[in-house]
Amino acid sequence: MAPLQELNFEKDVVYLFQFAGYDTVPSSSPYCIKVEAFCRANNLKFERRNTKVRGANGLLPFIELNGVQTCDSESIFKRLIDQFHLQNADAHEDAISYALERMIESHTLHLLRLDMCRKASDFIRLMAGGKVPGFLHGVVSSLGGWYMRRMMRGTARKALGAFTAAKYDEMLRHDLLHLQNVLGEKQFLMGDTPTKAKLLENQTSSYLFLITRLINAAFQVDCVAFAHIGYSYYIMPHARTRIHDLIESKELSAMKNYLERAKKTLFGDEFKKKK
Repeated sequence: MAPLQELNFEKDVVYLFQFAGYDTVPSSSPYCIKVEAFCRANNLKFERRNTKVRGANGLLPFIELNGVQTCDSESIFKRLIDQFHLQNADAHEDAISYALERMIESHTLHLLRLDMCRKASDFIRLMAGGKVPGFLHGVVSSLGGWYMRRMMRGTARKALGAFTAAKYDEMLRHDLLHLQNVLGEKQFLMGDTPTKAKLLENQTSSYLFLITRLINAAFQVDCVAFAHIGYSYYIMPHARTRIHDLIESKELSAMKNYLERAKKTLFGDEFKKKK
């Protein structure tokens, strides 16, 4: 276990340790965005800690809650769900949500990474920022981009199989269309969450608090979808790839509206701020 970072912790406050962000996204890692989105969706009290320190698994994000450190976004979700009693009351919705999450993180994610490889040098240049002298940006972005493409393409091909770039693009399109079909006329993938919560506003405050938490638990799949798809779409608007063409197409207009809605609902005006 890695040493505890927040020694003077406050009870039931989630301390989220993550990579810092840029002007376009709150963190350079979609997994960090995923955990922050979940905390926000469920109205958990949390504090961000931008850091280079890694958790016990050697990765970020990790959280510390009541003096206990938890690593890996899925394990973090489970810890938060258990600690704050966020279980979804509807087993059928929970099963659909789980299946969608697995599709996104086992299939769509790899397709998004392959797509980002087209602008790998731009991504490395963004990461380097002020950390590397200006005269070295070209060399660093070129070598880093080459390494990033090699690693991501190798991992994706093992997960998906070896296909042409056009085939991968079509697979990404199909994934997005399937998600859009699940969305349908709803505000979010598993329902009109904010609307349902609002209908209970005349109930007692304690009852409303409990029901709102149960409803917001269904937000988990939206946190996953937005973290990966939204991250790929928003992080480098100047370096367009296939995801930009797809999201901005007429065919996927509902998906674009969904991303904008999720961004506003989960992050408000704080999505683009550096912290």
